[in-house]
Amino acid sequence: MKRPAIWSICLALLLGQTLLAGASRPLPYDEGSTGLAFALRKLPVTGSFLHTAAHPDDEDNPLLVLLGKGRGLRTALYTLTRGEGGQNEIGPELFEALGIIRTEELMAMHRYDGARQYFSAAYEFGYSFSVEETLDKWGKEETLSDMVRVIRKFRPDVIVSLPRQGEGGGQHHQTSARLTEEAFFAAADPARFPEQIAQGYPAWQARKLYERHRWQSNQEPDPDAVRIETGIFDPLYGRTYVEIGLEARSLHRCQGMGQLIPPPGPRASYWKLVASAEPIVPGEQDLFEGIDTSLFAIEGHAPSWPTLAPNLHTHLTRIADLAGQAQRLFDPADPALTAAPLAAGLGSVRSLRERIAESALPEQEKYQADFLLARKEEDFEKALHLALQIRLETVAETGLVIPGQEFEVSAVVANGGSMTPGASTLTIEVPDGWEVDPPSKQLDAMLPGGAVRESFKMRVAAEAAPTRPYWRREDPTIDRYQVDPRHADQPWAEPEVRISLGYTFAAIRAELTETVQHRYEGPWVGGEQRHDVMVVPAVSLSVTPEVNVLPRQDLPQGKEIRVSALYNGSEPVRGTLSLELPEGWLSEPSEQAITLSRKGESKTSIFRVRPPGGANPGEYRIGAEGRFHDRTYREGYQSIDYDHIQRRHLYHPAATALHVVDVEVEPVRLAYIDGVGDRVPEALQQLGVAFDFLDEDDLAFADLDRYDTIVTGVRAYLVRDDLKSHNDRLLEWVKRGGVLIVQYNKFEFNDRGRGDSPYAPYPIKVGRGRVTDEYAPIQLLAEAHPVFHYPNRIGSQDWKGWVQERGLYFIGEKNAEYRDLISTQDPFEYNAGEKLGSLVEADYGEGKWIYVGLGLWRQLPAGVTGAYRLLANLISLPKTRKKAAETVTQGEGRER
Repeated sequence: MKRPAIWSICLALLLGQTLLAGASRPLPYDEGSTGLAFALRKLPVTGSFLHTAAHPDDEDNPLLVLLGKGRGLRTALYTLTRGEGGQNEIGPELFEALGIIRTEELMAMHRYDGARQYFSAAYEFGYSFSVEETLDKWGKEETLSDMVRVIRKFRPDVIVSLPRQGEGGGQHHQTSARLTEEAFFAAADPARFPEQIAQGYPAWQARKLYERHRWQSNQEPDPDAVRIETGIFDPLYGRTYVEIGLEARSLHRCQGMGQLIPPPGPRASYWKLVASAEPIVPGEQDLFEGIDTSLFAIEGHAPSWPTLAPNLHTHLTRIADLAGQAQRLFDPADPALTAAPLAAGLGSVRSLRERIAESALPEQEKYQADFLLARKEEDFEKALHLALQIRLETVAETGLVIPGQEFEVSAVVANGGSMTPGASTLTIEVPDGWEVDPPSKQLDAMLPGGAVRESFKMRVAAEAAPTRPYWRREDPTIDRYQVDPRHADQPWAEPEVRISLGYTFAAIRAELTETVQHRYEGPWVGGEQRHDVMVVPAVSLSVTPEVNVLPRQDLPQGKEIRVSALYNGSEPVRGTLSLELPEGWLSEPSEQAITLSRKGESKTSIFRVRPPGGANPGEYRIGAEGRFHDRTYREGYQSIDYDHIQRRHLYHPAATALHVVDVEVEPVRLAYIDGVGDRVPEALQQLGVAFDFLDEDDLAFADLDRYDTIVTGVRAYLVRDDLKSHNDRLLEWVKRGGVLIVQYNKFEFNDRGRGDSPYAPYPIKVGRGRVTDEYAPIQLLAEAHPVFHYPNRIGSQDWKGWVQERGLYFIGEKNAEYRDLISTQDPFEYNAGEKLGSLVEADYGEGKWIYVGLGLWRQLPAGVTGAYRLLANLISLPKTRKKAAETVTQGEGRER
């Protein structure tokens, strides 16, 4: 079967500004004199800001840029989930794999706003209309504990959340906001989660908590809401904070965030005060009103200083004076003018930290004063690197290494400035068990305009574990990850290899650390890409397809299973591949010998498995095992790599779920129009259905009458302009007797001007209807319809075992020519009432037009038996619809 170049179509949506190439690289805003100017803004500021949210893309991006880059505040975003339950507009990844994409999109986005990123261990199980359901699935106390730990760790002055009430984004949004309100107080109570205090995170009372305020366009905002103008022009950017923020937001590409940046103009967000530890200022005009964000705020956190640390004010005054001096001396043509006060300021901060540690201040006061000064030490040190224009480039010759492998890392130290730092040293940081030769090197003087290159040999530990996410979800019924506590709340575990450059300037020691990365040409035309050094197994195994469906009538011939072995070593190896089978099952052959000769080579072995006679319908696990060099391999990794994010790996057991199913399909002539992130074609292959993919030429010129059924893929009207252009040909084909099955679309299916859809036979409109409870009851409204009877009788069992949801983006408004075939409803207050539009048909001429809002696209990759049986009936309709009147007995009981 032919498949059109759908990725070339998606590519047109993905390619944006070349600035995005190499998403792990800093932006030009953070380098050179501009980077120094931004760094200088931070020196006299101690204020901090935490934004909480439920999912990636919930955040206020312009506000983060304004506060972090514009005002120099320390900022962070706490996102409860990694967005695993969302949709994907750029590829096939769903669930945990989608969570990795969305995590990386947040990290790429933070290059613009400089915010830190934190996560809880909650797993996004899909859209929800119930706070109670959400808290039950996430674990209320566990998730609250996650949030309290981040507040105590980051120690913000101001926290903002999403609205506590409303329906926007489902109740995950409201859940995150209500948890934030509770955490605001719990973080300050040492009796709550005392184990965190024992781990080194003392109680912390943030000063104020706000929630986002939204209002209807025909109303005025609440006069008590604080208006924060983000349409302000920043001369360092040459743009407004809205422009920068929305450019950052466009990196949420898998969620279809807009790529068009608005022109300059007024723009604001509004926030309502929820709680305050400060006296409330009537008519306040700013989130930080009444809060000291200067260096002297440290005195407020150490009220005993006049008697127990009497020189504190003098030292803070000196640090503030040096920060101001550096700002006044700043000249973009000669950034080194700021180096002397920056070095002096760095030394003064360190000296004050030592004095505080030796002082008689109470431990709680001592902790917070040192915490804030430690952040200032980081700020002064970063500014000093930029003032001296010292750069450290670290590159590994390979990005994927296996246990025991030797490889080389190079470090280039460049001095782009006009001064000569002294006594410089390169030091490598690697995991335990790795060998480095040499572990450090003394460098010659870093002369202005010069660059020094040094190389290091290293060997990976023989028992090094693969580099993988530190979070894992082993039980799919539990919507929380198990996490490695060493990295809890971080986006990723610490990188495997880092290099630090230590140097001296004006008698002050400074250190610049960079993660060692591998450079490569990005996918498509993404330019240079980089990713961290990652340990991978010598042999990575994968089994395809991931989900197998074996119709019961096909039991005698069995099922073909393919096992692929990807080699990451360099020396040839011989080994064997075999299958781990359920009791009584057989495979032909039982074992296959293979030789792997070079890095990147992949070989696939084919096995045919047969169950014992009379195997019952159900799910059977088949695993793969590879034996090479006295090692056994039973897993493999999925590479997730797009041009706007850093490459990451997700590991899966080398196994497949084989479903023995009572399912039949009529012999229809079928065609498929590919969508986005669309795995329904794989399900059709599992059913043994032959079909053609229709490309642009087919839609424009082919004889469509050779097909009985045509299916449009998931959100095909979003990515297939050729489908929109030639949709009239499809409707004419329906009129002549064809059956067109349109899988779910969002609002791209509607005409923005007239509201309804120009692609349906009669007036119709995709709405926002959805049912999030995967167990929601299904009522047949057309119980005699052949789609529920032929060739498979759809009963109550077929609606069981669904995952995440029943469906979404149901048909809303529609003409009388359309008929709903089922109805369903959520058990939740916010989505109460019968929901129609999930399975809708219309007769059009001699044929049928059918819209499927049910989430078959989620159910089929998950191996849901009923979804396969329903899909088989849908595509069989051209052959079965005439049988209904002849064989279906009127008045049969309704299936629920």
